Amino acid sequence: MSSAKTQRAGKERIQSLGIPKPKWAAWWDHSNKSDLAIRFGLATVAAVLLLVVCRTWQPTFAYRMGAIPARDLMTRVTFQVPDKVATEDLKERKRREVLTLYRNTPKRLEQLRAALRNKLFLILGASSFEQLGTEERAALTEFYEGSETTPEEDSPAERFALLKRVFNEDKELTELEEVVELSMVPLYKNGLLQAPQHSAEQGSQRMIRVFQADQADEAVPVELSKVRIAEAGGVLEKLLKDQFRTRFEGEEGQVAARMIGQWLRERLPEYETLKYDDDASQAAREQAADAVETVMMTFYTGQSKLADAGKPLTVRELDLLRSEWEVLIENMQVSDRLARVIAFGGMIVALYLLCGSYIWFVDDRELVRDPYRLARLLALMVTTIALSYYASRDAWRAELVPLVLTSITAAVVYGRELALLLMAAASLSVTLLLGADLSNLVVMAAACTSCTLLPGRIRSRTHLITVGAISAAITVLTVIGVGIVTGQTLSSGSPGDGLEPLFMDGPMQRVLSGLLAEAGWAGLCIWVSSLAMTGLLPLIEKGFGVQTDLSLLELGDASHPLLRRLAQRAPGTYNHSINVASIAEAAADAIGANGLLVRVGAYFHDIGKMFKPEYFIENQSAGINQHDSLQPAMSTLVIIAHVKDGADLARNHHLPAPIIDFILQHHGTTLVEYFYREAAKRSEEDPNREAVSDKDFRYPGPKPQTLEAAVLMLADTVESASRTLVDPTPARISNLVDAIAQKKVADGQFDECGLTFSQLHRVRQSLVKSLTAIYHARVKYPGQQSA
Repeated sequence: MSSAKTQRAGKERIQSLGIPKPKWAAWWDHSNKSDLAIRFGLATVAAVLLLVVCRTWQPTFAYRMGAIPARDLMTRVTFQVPDKVATEDLKERKRREVLTLYRNTPKRLEQLRAALRNKLFLILGASSFEQLGTEERAALTEFYEGSETTPEEDSPAERFALLKRVFNEDKELTELEEVVELSMVPLYKNGLLQAPQHSAEQGSQRMIRVFQADQADEAVPVELSKVRIAEAGGVLEKLLKDQFRTRFEGEEGQVAARMIGQWLRERLPEYETLKYDDDASQAAREQAADAVETVMMTFYTGQSKLADAGKPLTVRELDLLRSEWEVLIENMQVSDRLARVIAFGGMIVALYLLCGSYIWFVDDRELVRDPYRLARLLALMVTTIALSYYASRDAWRAELVPLVLTSITAAVVYGRELALLLMAAASLSVTLLLGADLSNLVVMAAACTSCTLLPGRIRSRTHLITVGAISAAITVLTVIGVGIVTGQTLSSGSPGDGLEPLFMDGPMQRVLSGLLAEAGWAGLCIWVSSLAMTGLLPLIEKGFGVQTDLSLLELGDASHPLLRRLAQRAPGTYNHSINVASIAEAAADAIGANGLLVRVGAYFHDIGKMFKPEYFIENQSAGINQHDSLQPAMSTLVIIAHVKDGADLARNHHLPAPIIDFILQHHGTTLVEYFYREAAKRSEEDPNREAVSDKDFRYPGPKPQTLEAAVLMLADTVESASRTLVDPTPARISNLVDAIAQKKVADGQFDECGLTFSQLHRVRQSLVKSLTAIYHARVKYPGQQSA
């Protein structure tokens, strides 16, 4: 406790010496800490949002389709990418290696066996060759026809007898049925095929896979030679002979086997059992292709080339570059990511200091002091940069749209000078965040600068469309010029090599067409943005509390409800407002202020008088003065009240903030002289009364804060005073204006608006000229009576 007291005493002794503190220390001692915390908090939140939304911890993929790299692009990290061509070739090879599937329907062979039995039963049913009828003889002919040169011992009759002897013991042909069935087992299992029903592209021509019914999963590979009818018939005959040898012994059994085997072989083509299944085969081929592992292509750090210098990037090269970028991001260490965030954070701090210093020392300190205005500014810039960041992707390339919209907005809200600085900072931020090159920054700067400088006073709905067209033309020329100046667009080659003109084999045309397409797209983005800005303008005016000339012209329409009501209730005040508007607009234009804003503000500056119009001299008639029955203090309250009443009325009708400011500031803190002097006179006549203070007879203010408000104050006063001149000659008007202006200056009414003596002099000259024109002398014609 004693230590704290000692320190406090030491500080008091040092302060007693009167040594001034450093400026920053004095500023810190006298500043509002909570207000500072709010402003720094807003700036911090905006910076963090920008860092997070724009993902500053990872580098941006900065390559675009058709871009021409200035040097060969080598890999920065080893990575692998799928080799689509090799993978597809391997898949195609696997598809061709797949054995095609054939569906086997062996029941047809049973029909063949049944037909064989029926024929033999028909033949063997006759007791002798002579008893064979026409049908039986035809059936026998199928097994053996014979000819004129056939020896007698091998005639059809002999063959009939041979069959009778062979099957004498097998009346029901049961043994024969078993023999034939056993011989046809390979045909039942593998099936029969006249010729392959698939092409060489669809599968092997040597092997197939055969399945029964719908059991494709149980298909077995079979050589085509075993199922081809031309070859399977010979195998059937051989098996049949072998089976006959065991069941029907002797040479006659082999002859009968040959006869039956030949009969079966001749009819096999009619009983083809295999059918190519295209759906199942295709599914098998695709399954085999899907089982192929992707062939990977490896690119090694610093060794593999991803793109050639001087050639536009293609889809394949962009895919390689993106794959490299993704691997690069995955391999980034936490320290690398943190370093990037810190670096971008430092950039934001530097831009804060640059723009903040300009606003604080040059432009408008209130923009920084007012948390709401500061929040709107920060939100505007963060939103613009974030939208530009995401709109820049290669599919859109529309980063100019947010920048153009914000350029026009900033020019309307903050003025050209500050808007230029803000958009320069935004363009630089977007360029760094995108990892773009100098040419992109130049194009952004050209678009933003033209859209900031060209809007000026927006007095028509087509003005922004014209601005967009001009800005688009400027940007198009800039894109083409920058592309030619900075790029390898007219020649290719490395230093030391002979320059080879690109137009020799067509690349020049491709490069120029790409450049023109890029320039045309940039121009279209700007023009479309200006069209959109025409519709967004009312929202911007509402959100930022500003007015363009277009909205002021609409607001100054005489049909406005407040002005119509003012003309009805207080016609003298309405006439006074119209006159003030006329002379104030000319005076404001004389010093480069917004004359239209002053004119519209003059229309509304006295609307509060419509509550008690009879208390103001311009509305009184028949010599009746309502103040005759009031005390000076009460009269002063009635007169002063029109300021507050007018502001309340304006807010109730949603008039913009600048118009309300005119209502509040057009009298400043001036003295209501007539009633003050009347009160002072009565106080002197009555010694019992208290002394009169001028504070009780002053308007509440505030004093004029802008040049426009100062001009309106002076115009309002001189217009009212000029009505009292008996003979308003130019000299008298000039003396009146000078006297009023000097009185306002002496009273300190212009201390907070930045009005210079030079500007005040031009305002006075303009007011004198305007009032002289109003009160100019008229020529009397012969016979004319004076009014």
